[in-house]
Amino acid sequence: MSHLAKKRCRNTRNLDESARKVMLEKRLASLCKQAEELSILCDIKVGMVAFTPGETKAFAWPCLTQANATINEYLACDEAKQQIKLFTQETYLQRKVDAREKYIGKIEQTAEEKEMENLFNQLAWGKSIQELDARETKGLLKLFEAKQTKLNERKTKLNEHVDENVLNQTGANDSNVGEENDGNP
Repeated sequence: MSHLAKKRCRNTRNLDESARKVMLEKRLASLCKQAEELSILCDIKVGMVAFTPGETKAFAWPCLTQANATINEYLACDEAKQQIKLFTQETYLQRKVDAREKYIGKIEQTAEEKEMENLFNQLAWGKSIQELDARETKGLLKLFEAKQTKLNERKTKLNEHVDENVLNQTGANDSNVGEENDGNP
């Protein structure tokens, strides 16, 4: 997050007109600098127009002609492309929240698996099964099921490997049998 976003906004309604204009000019200069950085770093087109209601002069960046051209280019896109290009703050924040929740879910799952592995080892070293609560019992059942699935997968792979070896040996034996019948010692 940029340092500007962390600053607290001042109430400008109580300031006199000249102080508000000075503040607006400073903020617009800062905004232009950030817009330029964004356009260079992300290779995107940026155009800004700002105006005060009741005034005839508008502020435009980089200039009114280019800002107008950027806006017109965007409006010329069909509606589907506009919707793709339009990126709201809510969408951005929701993506961040979803990514964080997914990350936290993975960490919680890993922690649960480690805890159940530890509990499994404790049972192997003599901890009584009567000492377990319902959550630990369910966790251990999930762990046993996962281990059983892994064992079954390994068993299947091993059986496939053994079957391939048997077929290869049978094929080799068949070719040796034909050589013995040639009459060569």
